[in-house]
Amino acid sequence: MLIPFSKMEAQGNDFVILELIPALKTNLPLNILAADICKNHTGVGADGLVILLASEVADGKMIIYNKDGSRAEMCGSALRCCASLLSGYTGKKELKIETDSGVKRANIKAEGIQVSLGQPTLIKDHIWVEGIEGTLVDIGNLHFVSYQDVLNGQEQRLGPLLEKHPSFPGPVNVEFVHPYSAKEIEMKVWEKGVGPTQACGTGAVASVFTGINRGILADEVKVNMPGGEVLIRKLENGEFLLEGPVTNVFNGVYIWKI
Repeated sequence: MLIPFSKMEAQGNDFVILELIPALKTNLPLNILAADICKNHTGVGADGLVILLASEVADGKMIIYNKDGSRAEMCGSALRCCASLLSGYTGKKELKIETDSGVKRANIKAEGIQVSLGQPTLIKDHIWVEGIEGTLVDIGNLHFVSYQDVLNGQEQRLGPLLEKHPSFPGPVNVEFVHPYSAKEIEMKVWEKGVGPTQACGTGAVASVFTGINRGILADEVKVNMPGGEVLIRKLENGEFLLEGPVTNVFNGVYIWKI
């Protein structure tokens, strides 16, 4: 089977995207395809597989699967990639995108793609798990955020242990954060179903949300990640905006032997 795709990235968080518009659904076994196409050496190589479909309630619909074939509820990086593609189709600068976590708004700006991820929910603060103190946050997906004095590879050592820890209601993304100031942080991430990644948009929002709640951060924060930086802004209504550039790396056709 020949499968046309686009390879896109946002701060190094990379995706294989199947643009299936104007279809409303697909019969492809997406969990199996994701595990195959995202492999680094025998597939295209990516953090996740994204399906872009037509929507009856928005400008398009995003479905995302992690590298291991598990379904992801939300991804801020993939959402911005989809917004960029949909803007190309429609010519619109303001878009609505249907996701598993509801309809999200996106704006195409000169400095990057801005998306609204809504209002995060604080599940529990000051949790101790395996000797690590952190905060559990829901922003369409679950995040365990831990502020640290120094970042020295905790995501590599502790991410696999914390991802599926029985202390949590389900698998979590894990962020380790070091604040430079009230307006700038460094963040490293272990994403559930993927492993260490270069960036995580929802993780950046969860990290800033946690810092604001603890009185550490301002309402507008630059988040530095291994693959680049994004800007997070909290609005007066509690809504959080994520902004940063995306890149279309290349297009191709995947020969899938099923």
